[in-house]
Amino acid sequence: MQNPPVPRTVKLGDILPSLASFDTVLGSLKSYRLWPVVLREALLDKAISGIACSGEEMEESWALWCKRNDIDPSAPVFEGLSLAEMRHAAAREKRIEKFKEQAFTKLLPEYFRSRKSELDRVSLEIVQFQHQAVAEEALFRCREGEQTLEAAALELAHRDGGEPHIKNVGPMAFRRLSASLAALLTGSRAGAVLGPKKLGHFYCIVRIIEITEASLDGRTRQRLLDELLNQWVEQQMSAMTGRAPRKTIEEG
Repeated sequence: MQNPPVPRTVKLGDILPSLASFDTVLGSLKSYRLWPVVLREALLDKAISGIACSGEEMEESWALWCKRNDIDPSAPVFEGLSLAEMRHAAAREKRIEKFKEQAFTKLLPEYFRSRKSELDRVSLEIVQFQHQAVAEEALFRCREGEQTLEAAALELAHRDGGEPHIKNVGPMAFRRLSASLAALLTGSRAGAVLGPKKLGHFYCIVRIIEITEASLDGRTRQRLLDELLNQWVEQQMSAMTGRAPRKTIEEG
């Protein structure tokens, strides 16, 4: 049996005739589900139209763009773009960064306060018991300082039908905890031992190992600026298209 012929390499010139007019380009963008992406980028172009970059900023953005895209600045090659188009893309990213700073920096303190409880992170030790009475005994021993939670669980294992299920969780954002677990932790501090709480099929004792409170440091600041920018874009897109704004807050 003969092997099927290998398809020849498609060249850019083979594709361009099918995108020769505005109507065909527009139709293709909509059928490829790229129209929202184009609207978003056009909206950003409008927003940054009055923002300029200094020569130093242009060179800095070019170096960062090349590094981010793993490009050799001395011989740049990227997605068929010319050098001028690549430099334009790098400068555009810088101008968007400047727009974020100018438009949303003043909103950061209040927005951070509204998001802080979701950005705080917690590390937990969770021990699962089959029987509530055994869980209560382990909790008592731990709170009285007789034993660590793990030691108490191991010593009481013979009364609980086998080896206890002990696991460490986190650090993870509070918002990723189950509603029941989050409710148990509300108002507690690091070192607290809580429970027993029926979670699923088990009676659980939870020890808070550490709570790391979020601060408005550089990384968090950039994350929140991105969220504010995306919320603004979604509001503008909603006004233009009539659809409801999409969720823009990242998990984690």
